[in-house]
Amino acid sequence: MSMTTATGGAGALAALLDNRDRFAKLAEKDFSAAAGLLVRKLMISAGQTTEDMVFLRESVGTEIFETELKRLSSHHARLLARRLDKDVDDFEVSTAGAAAAHIRKVMSGETTTPEAKVAPAEDTPPPADDTPPTGSDDGPKNAYFGRKSFRAGN
Repeated sequence: MSMTTATGGAGALAALLDNRDRFAKLAEKDFSAAAGLLVRKLMISAGQTTEDMVFLRESVGTEIFETELKRLSSHHARLLARRLDKDVDDFEVSTAGAAAAHIRKVMSGETTTPEAKVAPAEDTPPPADDTPPTGSDDGPKNAYFGRKSFRAGN
């Protein structure tokens, strides 16, 4: 082992990596599994940007990154997709596979910007306002509409 003692998890990992020949029982698959756990932790943690995910994929390799992306639950995959693309439609990320595909698109830069998705025509006139006024006295007088109104019969 190295001359200094490892303090914390990062130091312990560094000590194991520095002395791989001494700890021959740790195979490459063990290090891949440990890297996969850390990659998954980064994928589900908040605050990750598209650039962070691209750098993570380049750092650990496509194989480990894709394996962990496929292992994400549908909830975590949807959260990551929405974190990377805030304007994504719910239908596009309805399943884990669809969310993973959208994440790949966002990371490769294939998605369009929200302004390009909804480009209004400039020659169309604004719609006519035929709605009745909202300030009528048909609504309840009390702004609170909860259990009290059901008990009182209002």
